[in-house]
Amino acid sequence: MSLFKQMALAISFIIIVLVGTIMTLNYQSSKRDMIESLYETTVNNISSITSQLSEAGNNPVLITSIIDAEFGSGYFKKITFTSNDASFTYTQVDNDPIEGVPLWFINLADITLKSVTSDVSSGWAMIGVISIDGDTGIVYKALYKMSTQLLYIFILSVVASLLILSIMLGFILRPLKGVQKQAEAVARNEFIIQEDIPYTKEFRDVVLGMNRMVTKTKAMFDKGNEELKLQKEREYTDDTTKLKNRKYLIDKLPEFLKVDASSKGGVSVMVSLSGIIEANEKIGHKEVDMLFNEIADIFRITLQGYDEAIIARINGTEFALFVPNCNSTSALSFAQNISKKSQEKIIKKGLNSEITFLSLGIYEYNYQETINVVLSQSDNALTQAKFNQDNIYLARPSDITEVMGKDAWRELITNAIQNNQLRFVSWSAVDTKLKKVAHLALSLSIQAEKTYYYGQFMAPANQAGLSNDVYETVLTMLFKEPETKLHNSVCSLRLPYEYLTLSSTYEQMKALFITYAKKLPLKLIIEMPDKLISQNTELVQDYKKLLEKYNIDLGIFEFIGESKDYQYLQELRPSYIKGESSYFLSQSDQALSALRLITDSLGISLIASGVMQMQTLKQLQDRGINIVQGRATESIELSS
Repeated sequence: MSLFKQMALAISFIIIVLVGTIMTLNYQSSKRDMIESLYETTVNNISSITSQLSEAGNNPVLITSIIDAEFGSGYFKKITFTSNDASFTYTQVDNDPIEGVPLWFINLADITLKSVTSDVSSGWAMIGVISIDGDTGIVYKALYKMSTQLLYIFILSVVASLLILSIMLGFILRPLKGVQKQAEAVARNEFIIQEDIPYTKEFRDVVLGMNRMVTKTKAMFDKGNEELKLQKEREYTDDTTKLKNRKYLIDKLPEFLKVDASSKGGVSVMVSLSGIIEANEKIGHKEVDMLFNEIADIFRITLQGYDEAIIARINGTEFALFVPNCNSTSALSFAQNISKKSQEKIIKKGLNSEITFLSLGIYEYNYQETINVVLSQSDNALTQAKFNQDNIYLARPSDITEVMGKDAWRELITNAIQNNQLRFVSWSAVDTKLKKVAHLALSLSIQAEKTYYYGQFMAPANQAGLSNDVYETVLTMLFKEPETKLHNSVCSLRLPYEYLTLSSTYEQMKALFITYAKKLPLKLIIEMPDKLISQNTELVQDYKKLLEKYNIDLGIFEFIGESKDYQYLQELRPSYIKGESSYFLSQSDQALSALRLITDSLGISLIASGVMQMQTLKQLQDRGINIVQGRATESIELSS
């Protein structure tokens, strides 16, 4: 029971007892006064009657008339006259019920009034005795009326007192309500400072103490956020040129080489600056570093029209330019421009351009290739470039013979959508510490004449412009008729950047949620890419509100900690952050600790995907990453 209720009940009880006591005392006092007044009236009346009877002498007729006349006045319950010799007795009694007074009240009040008796004399001779009982009905009526009024006053007094009490307690205890909200907010890692400081000393001390605690907690969170940003900046940035480094390139490439990426391909340009030893000897390290910075600026200016391009310094003398959605013709053009302007800078520094020069190896990749293949072929192209006259070399991938042509893939995927041939395939994300499945990560297959898996058909679907149709169908499948095997499970569904940014996707999801979300026989987590969250905060907030409304959780995938500020994690509160196992293993202890500080405080789990080997699993566990997804989980014995 709340403090408010406890205090309200205690004070209410006191008020009721106090008011009730006052009313009871008032009732008893009034009752006593009324009885005494009636008795005095009866005494006065008996004197008057006695005087009249004395004049009547022993005449029974006159005595009867006098008694009847007096009784008719209505002030008497009973009048009895008995002659001295007992030869004559006359009595008048009012046995009528008391009008307007309920029997229960008469029994409760129980008014008793003693009879008044007087001798009747005529001259010196005593002629009889008269006895009078006052009419208690008058008292019952007056007491009942007064009691009714007192009851109304009691009820109004109690109600008014309780109302005033509620207002006063609400005002007095308002600081505690603020403290409660503060505590609840801190649990959600929201930091609220109470500006309205109460005057009551005890409450004032509590509020000030909570404010100090909230300030300190916020400072710790901000420190972790700042530390993580600094670590990311140090780990992903080249100190000299402020370009990205090799580690960033490796962490970022999976996003562009996945089968459902928006990019169908692009170019990778490896750049090498030869003759650095000679340059250092001739102009010094400081001037050479300035040359590197000037060349880096040339890269930035040249590729500023390519929004998703990556420019990285991968070692002391080599750079990598990774440009999605770029063809070989454009690559040759900007490579020649880079080479020309760089040579101008080299000559301007007073260096021999035949000794110090730029080599550019261009490799045109496609969606079918892995990171290792792209980097290896790019290195080979760079080697060839060093022997070319213009120090530029273009290499194209050896054509991988497709089992099916583009038209065949298009027909297969279209038929799968139209004929309900898409099926869910699930992969377990396992909590290796608790030995249980954290959730089922849903993927897709096509069940036609044979089975085609996500990695086989999604890239052709993307090329054919059918990927959005696939995801629309998948969402509809999941909400309208979820497969029985998924019932009562926790499932995650990954939605790509390209689909989520469509103007129609939000409204489509909203319509599905309105109709089917409450009937969904599973717990659903929608996974969104970190790229979307860092680039389109407003849209993600809209999705977050929509998901929360229908009790659907949010997860983040493809996380590489690229954001400049991790405040969005506090605002979005995703269930988990999912990144490649290689990302978590490549992080420094400081960077991972800073990330853990933030995620642990917010109740966000870290999940490593693509865990294929037990050795990798063990390495992740050693670094505190206990939830993993990948083939290695098949060897984990789960608890029942």
